Amino acid sequence: MSKQKGKIFTRRNFLITGGVLGTGLVIGVAGLNAYANKKIKKYSGAGMGEGDSVNAWIRIAPDNTVTLAIARAEMGQGVYTSLPMLIAEELEVPMAQIKVMHPQAESPYANTYLLTNQAPNLFKGYSVMEKVAAFMPVIGTGGSTSVTDGFNNLRYAGATAREMLKQAAANRWGVAVSNVTASEGYVSKNGSGDKLSYGELAADASAIDLSQLPELKKKKDWKLIGTKAERLDIPEKVRGSAEFGIDVRKEGMLYAAIIHPSVIGGTITKIKNQAEVEAMPGVKKVVLTEYGAAVLANNTWRAKSASLALDLEEDTAGNESINSQDIQASLEKILDEEPIATPEAEGDVEAEMAAAETVIEQTYKVPYLAHATMEPINCTMVVTDDGVEAWVGHQAISVVVDKIATKTGVNKKNIKVNITYLGGGFGRRGEPDYIEKAAAVAMQVKGTPVQLVFTREEDMVNDMYRPAALARFKAAVNKDGEILAWDNKMALQSVSNSAMKRILPAMAVKPKDDEATAEGAIHLPYIMKSRRTAFGDYPSPIMVGFWRSVGSSQNAFFTECWMDECAHAAGKDPFEFRRSKLSEAPRFKAVLEKAAELSNWGANDGRFRGIALAKSFGSIVGEVCTLSKIGPKEFSIDEYSCAVDCGIYVNPDTVVSQMEGGIIFGLSAALYGQITWNKGRVVERNFPQYEMVRMKVSPKFNVHIMENDEYPTGVGEPGTPPAAPALANALFAATGERARELPLQNLGYTFS
Repeated sequence: MSKQKGKIFTRRNFLITGGVLGTGLVIGVAGLNAYANKKIKKYSGAGMGEGDSVNAWIRIAPDNTVTLAIARAEMGQGVYTSLPMLIAEELEVPMAQIKVMHPQAESPYANTYLLTNQAPNLFKGYSVMEKVAAFMPVIGTGGSTSVTDGFNNLRYAGATAREMLKQAAANRWGVAVSNVTASEGYVSKNGSGDKLSYGELAADASAIDLSQLPELKKKKDWKLIGTKAERLDIPEKVRGSAEFGIDVRKEGMLYAAIIHPSVIGGTITKIKNQAEVEAMPGVKKVVLTEYGAAVLANNTWRAKSASLALDLEEDTAGNESINSQDIQASLEKILDEEPIATPEAEGDVEAEMAAAETVIEQTYKVPYLAHATMEPINCTMVVTDDGVEAWVGHQAISVVVDKIATKTGVNKKNIKVNITYLGGGFGRRGEPDYIEKAAAVAMQVKGTPVQLVFTREEDMVNDMYRPAALARFKAAVNKDGEILAWDNKMALQSVSNSAMKRILPAMAVKPKDDEATAEGAIHLPYIMKSRRTAFGDYPSPIMVGFWRSVGSSQNAFFTECWMDECAHAAGKDPFEFRRSKLSEAPRFKAVLEKAAELSNWGANDGRFRGIALAKSFGSIVGEVCTLSKIGPKEFSIDEYSCAVDCGIYVNPDTVVSQMEGGIIFGLSAALYGQITWNKGRVVERNFPQYEMVRMKVSPKFNVHIMENDEYPTGVGEPGTPPAAPALANALFAATGERARELPLQNLGYTFS
């Protein structure tokens, strides 16, 4: 914790003395506080429809419709329901009365938790770093932070609005506010049949200043939080009226398909047959930008077809020699070199290893992985002399605004961004590349809306991948099942360094300081006499980025498979081995035990089970994979039993869905996922080469949510990390062979 606080302090000083991320505003702490206190509370209410705003999140129309500004992207994870539930709980309004919209990039909607890892409360006051995050503002959906960040702010937004409405009603009736009650979108006068709708009171309420902050409800009084609520976004998705980015249609719109350089890090220098392609049916223009060549046409198919006919010259930047074999060799070499960082060192690992009777050593590896979102990457934009308007599914509206402003030179106040539904994000839609590329193309045809779409091939070969990684383990265990020494050294690219250079350069950390590299590999809950975790950096022109559960996605595979190897070396049952080391981590122990109970661990039913336990984004998840053996290396994945401790939960349906979806995501990577390189080019260009788990392979699920009163933590990503190790450990139980690399198809395993 002290290390994290130290990092925050360092960033704060940088931001204050160096200007708030390039704005040119250079002020000290006192000046920042005074300026930010005013700035971070301002909002426009743009796009919230008719009615009166009682605060930045809530606008109430005369017909009693309540529109909520939810500045988190809905990409299937349910934030357009769970976050409104937080407001509605305190506002005392039915969910059926609520409409949701995504506001513009304004300070009250900042996700301060992304910068601070501290639960915020705007209504009680922000810390300096929280004010910086709001001032910028940092508005993003990622890191499984939406509920964690909003839990206080949104409940207080609802509570203050409720009290303002009650006060407005009391003023109308000439009674004390204690004599009125708010319920179901109405304020009633106690002891009478008089009541007024929120819509009738909103105008008066918006002018009221509360003298003190209201008390929030106690958990025992909650009516919505913790209950199964119907998703607000589902009806329009079922009807087909929901608008995703690729659904956007504007009058006179052109469609653009982009061709990137074929070699990573290269540049397209010339279009050799531009006139010929521009003469093709429907083609309006061919342009060359710094990012690649784009064809604009009157529909997407014609744009794509014409783009494939382009004859291009490229500068490969010398990267045509990149191949997977050399990458593997480089990673192995890094394991033999001095690490750049050792984020965990407890006890004397070397001495324990030297004295131990049993020392085991193995290396694990995983490949690059693509995000492969279902909806192709796209952005629609129109650039005029007066400003810019964009329609896009993106995880961070503030990034969209920043990149448009930089690319077009348009003032941010003249930029409007319409955030649509996202057809899958997983971190890919937090990247700025498709915003910048859409802007570059739209600048070529000012006044005309342009929808830029990446074909599946262009998306797959121009992703920001999860990095390939190696982990070399050594451990000393004794006959009593104690881990005397645990040594883990990893080799991989730094995700935070690579991604933040693109997204928010001022916040890019050096590889040695990248906490994402070791997350899921350090601070393991198990009792060990000594432990050490270190890593080296692999510099490469290959772009890597945030992939669902980030470092924990590979590190849980590494560490939980290695825990099984330690259990096997000690002659212990994998579940009992883990449990014996969790006496100082009761929440972990409870999750592990519940997962084992759900799976009927130890049953003599002819099936095989593997267990894994991981904490990521604050939540603890235990999973057991149950397999049936069909052939020597052919299996049926029968069931995943999953226990999750995410603290207080809002909508249990969402939690269950995210656990199930996270497991499927992890299984796709474990069974099939890999991005390989040959001559500087990606080999896997579409789903035939980048397979996904299909229904016939998908397991049944049994998910249990642990009950407690801890502050809520993330659920969007934590289901993914234990999925691969639980499966690999089950395969060992079935075959006696240890799978130390992914994907499993490369080892000859098949699943049906």
